[in-house]
Amino acid sequence: MKTLIQPRKLANKGGQLSYHWKISDFERLDGLLYSNQGSINAELTGRTDDRHRSLVETTIKANVQLQCQTTFEPIDYTIDTKVIYCSVISEEQIANLDDEYEPLLVEDGAVDIKRVIEDELILSLPIIANKSSEDIGLNMTFGELPNVEEEKKNPFTVLEGLKINRDD
Repeated sequence: MKTLIQPRKLANKGGQLSYHWKISDFERLDGLLYSNQGSINAELTGRTDDRHRSLVETTIKANVQLQCQTTFEPIDYTIDTKVIYCSVISEEQIANLDDEYEPLLVEDGAVDIKRVIEDELILSLPIIANKSSEDIGLNMTFGELPNVEEEKKNPFTVLEGLKINRDD
């Protein structure tokens, strides 16, 4: 499957591309997941904005298995992310890019979209994967706090004493 795309050409033609990969096709994901079973779907749509910049709207969907850091059991995790990439050719263009777009650094007019998708998948993973405390049967309460009601002293009582002494 061809993964080298030309974002400017895709945007100018208003083209659409669809990709379907197995998770095992992504080498850098290998050590981050519980298993490499499952699939990844990516939909790309090219367009230009009002400033004639080349944009690639990307929707990535995947179901992956992560390892719970508490029980070391698998956790099913769904990735459903949308990113709008703007084709840039220099670091200066990246600095001037609007916040709504992610930069897509294009060298020699083409980019390996599979690598870009893999980067986005890695960024979409949680830092620490944990099942909820209810799912693993942990009681996260540590008893009740004692109901201590202290009689609060008025901080102005000292001043009241000064006022009485002054009147003498």
